Amino acid sequence: MISMDRNTSPKSPLSKEQIIKAVNRTNIEVYPEEELTRFKRLYAERNGFSPENIEVANGSDEWLQKIIMTLGKNGVMSLNPDFFMYQIYTNQVGFRYYSVPSREDYSFDYDLTISEIKAKKPSVFFISNPHNPTGVLLPSHFINELADAMKSIGGYLVIDEAYGEFALDHPVPEGEHIIIVRTMSKVYGLAGLRIGIVIAKGKTYETITRINHPYPLNSLTLNLGSEILSNEAQLNDWFEYQKKLQQSLADAFETVRRHIKIKPTHTNFVFTYGDKAKDLYEYLYKNGYRGRVYDEPNLKNAARFSIIDEDEYPRLKELITEWGKSYD
Repeated sequence: MISMDRNTSPKSPLSKEQIIKAVNRTNIEVYPEEELTRFKRLYAERNGFSPENIEVANGSDEWLQKIIMTLGKNGVMSLNPDFFMYQIYTNQVGFRYYSVPSREDYSFDYDLTISEIKAKKPSVFFISNPHNPTGVLLPSHFINELADAMKSIGGYLVIDEAYGEFALDHPVPEGEHIIIVRTMSKVYGLAGLRIGIVIAKGKTYETITRINHPYPLNSLTLNLGSEILSNEAQLNDWFEYQKKLQQSLADAFETVRRHIKIKPTHTNFVFTYGDKAKDLYEYLYKNGYRGRVYDEPNLKNAARFSIIDEDEYPRLKELITEWGKSYD
C-alpha cells in the first residue's frame, strides 16, 4: 500500500554519508548548547529571522500546546475546518474553544471571522496558512485583518506555517502579538526528527518559552537539521524536488476535475471534495494508494492525498484517468 495520507516526504533529504557525518560530530556526553546555537543561527539565516526570536521544541505540536497553556486562558478560536489539534490542546487544559465555520465550498467569510473575534474576544486565534486541510493560501489582507482584530482585543494571532515553504512569497504581519509556528517535517523532509520552531518577539517570546525545556532537542537531531541547513545549494534543489512532486500530484488529479472539486494547493497535498470524491478515494485505495478521509461531518465528502515518490505517479495517474472515464 502506497501511503498518501501523512503529508510527509517520500524520501530523506540527507544521504547516508551526511547522516553518518552528523552522527560522528555528535558528542553524546555533553548537553547540546553549541548544537542548539548553531541550528538557530542557520535557520535564522535561511529564513530571515533573528536567532534571538527563535526557539525549538519536540515538534510544532509542542509549540501549539505551549502557546495555549501560556496565553489561552480567555479562550482559543480558529477556523473550521483547520488543524484539529488546536481544539484538542485547548480542551486538554480546559479553556474555551470557538470556531468559525466555512462555507460549503470550504471558503471562509472573512467579515464573519472578524465579527466573531470582536464578539467572543479569544486570547488566541490560530490559523494555518497555507491552510490545513484545504491547501489554500489565504490572502494577506485577511491575515492582516486578523492581526489587527486580535491586537485590538489584546490577543495573539498564531500563524501555523507548517506548509509555508510550499507557498510563494506571502508577507506576514509583525508585532509582539504575532507568533509564527513552523516545522521541518514537511518540505524539509525531516518528520522523524520532530523539529518544531516558534518565532516571536519581546514579552510574547519570553512568555511562551518560559515553560520550554532547557535542552528541548537532542544533539543528533540538531546536527542532522543543521546538516541540511548548512548546504544551501542542496537545500534549494531539495525544495525544487518537493515542489515538482507537488506539481505532479496536482496534474494527476486535474485530469478528473470534471467529476470532483479540487482546491488549488500550496502544500504537499491535494484536497478534493464533492459527491464523487469519496468514490475516487475508495477506487485508489482498492488499487494500492491510500489517501485520507475524515470523520468530521463537515468533511464527510472530502478526501486528501499527499505527495509520493516520482516513480509512483505514472500508475496513480493511470488509475485516476481510468476512474474518470467510468463516469464519462
